[in-house]
Amino acid sequence: MARKHDWDHALDDAIDSINIRPSLVGFISKGIALCGKGHIREARIAFDVASMFTNQNSKTNQFLLLIKAIVLFSADQHEEAMLLIKDLAVACPDVDPLARHVVETYLRVQLGIKAFDSAHHDEAADHFTAAVNSDAFSSKYIHFLYQDLTVLFGWDLESLLLTTHQKRCQAFLSAGKLDEALAAHKSMMDAIDDIAKASCLDWSNEFKEKCSTLAADNDRILGAEIPGQDHDGYDADPNFFYGMHEHSQISRPRLQQRPGRLNRLRLAMTRRPRGSSCTCTCTCTTHHLTTSRCHHHHQNSFTTPILPVTPSCNAARCRCSFGKAKERNIAANAPGPDPDIVPDEYFDTIEPDPDTQQQQQPHQQAVAVHTDPGEHGGRKSCVCC
Repeated sequence: MARKHDWDHALDDAIDSINIRPSLVGFISKGIALCGKGHIREARIAFDVASMFTNQNSKTNQFLLLIKAIVLFSADQHEEAMLLIKDLAVACPDVDPLARHVVETYLRVQLGIKAFDSAHHDEAADHFTAAVNSDAFSSKYIHFLYQDLTVLFGWDLESLLLTTHQKRCQAFLSAGKLDEALAAHKSMMDAIDDIAKASCLDWSNEFKEKCSTLAADNDRILGAEIPGQDHDGYDADPNFFYGMHEHSQISRPRLQQRPGRLNRLRLAMTRRPRGSSCTCTCTCTTHHLTTSRCHHHHQNSFTTPILPVTPSCNAARCRCSFGKAKERNIAANAPGPDPDIVPDEYFDTIEPDPDTQQQQQPHQQAVAVHTDPGEHGGRKSCVCC
């Protein structure tokens, strides 16, 4: 009844057997039935009482504890069951080690199946790999040696090796590990005999077809090229700031274009001939005055008449203003040259052609300078300051 999971009838049969004659088999059956019904504490008590009938035989004691571990495992007490088997290996390593390996391997396979059903394929593959690498399959006749496990729990030990290998292959394939799956399939073919190979021929062909499909999908994914990207996934020609970059290139002249433009701008602003001396006071010919000094007193800049100045006077005033500005900066401890300003030595100095300059002088017009009243130079206003 225990094999059919009819726990109520199994418990009744065990109790009747114990009432007739207490025995090892009777208390084992009672413990299995109680654990199947979920009564874990009562099941442990039944197994403890069953140990009284082992006659202190180490092999029998180990077999009883292995059954207890299997029953606890069936009741979802996985950690306790595996720990019990581990302690048995430490306590009596020389007592029928193959029996321990068979039980541990079978429980490992069950853990792998549970993990696989929960879509934990990597964990399942680890359990199946541990089962395959165990010493349980060192003998091909475990199903004959441990028929009691088949009688008590309905275990199929004869096909345990093939089942474990197949589950391992499927776990690797479901995890997307194609290389490991193919290696596991090869290992399976090397481990099983010809009879097992013939029995799993259809499964093997289906498995290899799934592997081919997965390989084709991987090749298609890896072979797909994304426009603008290399195979490593990075942009071959990044264009995140293309608009900003393009605007900066249009509105801002290149480095090799700046000296010429700045040179022309400087010449247009100063228009001073090179080599001429600077004087602080100059004589200007005006429309209303014959002579005048550079400093004038003005009460209101809006009522001051605009004085036409000759080109030579204008250049002198500009040079004078630059000289005085430089002196004021030195006196005021002004900061040094700005590193962001392109120095004069980077300019392409182009000396003007004397002939061209002489031809342009007659066409130059008188420049009208609008004076700005202020408190420069002792409350005096002048274009020089």
